[in-house]
Amino acid sequence: MKRSSLHIAEILYCLTFLLYLFGSALTHIENGAELSLWLMSFAVVLTASITLLPLVGVRWLRMKPQGCRIGFWVAMALQGISWISFSWAMFLRLRRVMEPFHRLITLTTLIWAAWLLIFIFSRYAFSGKPE
Repeated sequence: MKRSSLHIAEILYCLTFLLYLFGSALTHIENGAELSLWLMSFAVVLTASITLLPLVGVRWLRMKPQGCRIGFWVAMALQGISWISFSWAMFLRLRRVMEPFHRLITLTTLIWAAWLLIFIFSRYAFSGKPE
């Protein structure tokens, strides 16, 4: 069995998820305090950068294709949905509509966890080839 190491982009995805989780928990505790919004926004922008910068030529973030490509594309679609969900939540927070804001932040957290798990599993657990 060949042991493969995590790519720097995968490590950064995991760290940004932890940062987002911390901001999300803080936003529920502090009812949308500004610090929590900054933490979550920073995590989302970092994740978008990790995803989009390789498309414009940043090589050190580019990952070689491996694993199940269908899982990869499902994960990327869920990632886009999480960005849309987060953007809508921030819009609601700006308008001070707090109940739907908290629901959308929770939904975004669940979608983010799902896409990260699918992304990692599709790269390492499923090879895409029968063995």
